[in-house]
Amino acid sequence: MINKIHNENCLETMSRMEDNYVDLIITSPPYNKGYWSSNRNKNNGFKTKSRCIEYDNFDDKMNPTDYNEWQVNVITECLRILKPTGSLFYNHQPIQKLHQEINPLFIYDFPLKQTIIWNRKNTPKLDKSYFFPTIEYLFWIQKTKISRTKFNRKNSLFNKCIWDISPDVKNKFPAPFPEKLVENCILSCTDEGDIVYDPFSGSGTTAFVAKKLYRNYIGSELGSLDISSQRLNSIDMDYKKIDNIEIDGIDTKDYPDFCDAFIVSADYDGKPMTDAKIDEINNDGDFQHQCIMNELQ
Repeated sequence: MINKIHNENCLETMSRMEDNYVDLIITSPPYNKGYWSSNRNKNNGFKTKSRCIEYDNFDDKMNPTDYNEWQVNVITECLRILKPTGSLFYNHQPIQKLHQEINPLFIYDFPLKQTIIWNRKNTPKLDKSYFFPTIEYLFWIQKTKISRTKFNRKNSLFNKCIWDISPDVKNKFPAPFPEKLVENCILSCTDEGDIVYDPFSGSGTTAFVAKKLYRNYIGSELGSLDISSQRLNSIDMDYKKIDNIEIDGIDTKDYPDFCDAFIVSADYDGKPMTDAKIDEINNDGDFQHQCIMNELQ
């Protein structure tokens, strides 16, 4: 389950998680732009350069009622698996329909802690009848209305609720998250070793950043995992790199935070062990336990 992106519907992934399982959820679902763009062009008698995103194994043209119900189910399940001190960052964008702005109003049925403005700084010039939309919303949702979420502003890259972050133009995946946005959520609301989940993993940005920051990750994605797998495999995880230390003969008392676990091989006065001796040790659980305890002491 942990440290894997699951190639399936996020509701299936979450159904296998226990309550209060993850520390942080960061996600950006499909916006259902395909529905609004196609209906605007068809019903209102004028053409626009709609930026419909074509996803693998998903049609971004759901009926709005069905879309809202789906997203409510996803958020409800996210809050079930979220720890009481955890946070959900849910990204969405207002959609311009003729004479009307469509917002995800269902979000206000949940315990909303704060609305963060993501200023993208630039945007495709799609429709000359509006000011160019350069913002998206990042809804910070907590588990319950009385939850005390883990938060450390000192670790944050931003002190204000407006985050100026340019889109990741190098990422070939449609509508990718910028790494800096994910990084700020993780640094502000988690510690090393915490579990970070993304129900709509896309190109794997959430998992990629979580892994670089020494967090455990879980993802769900219906489409191809090729891009996310390449990104995750590109990280050279040299955990807790410490230079200029000779490992042989190291005195762990001098380095209390040197590592989280030991992998040891018992040494019999520097004498090489025979196969028979190795077999004897492997069959002697009490002796192995004593060796490990000696090393830990």
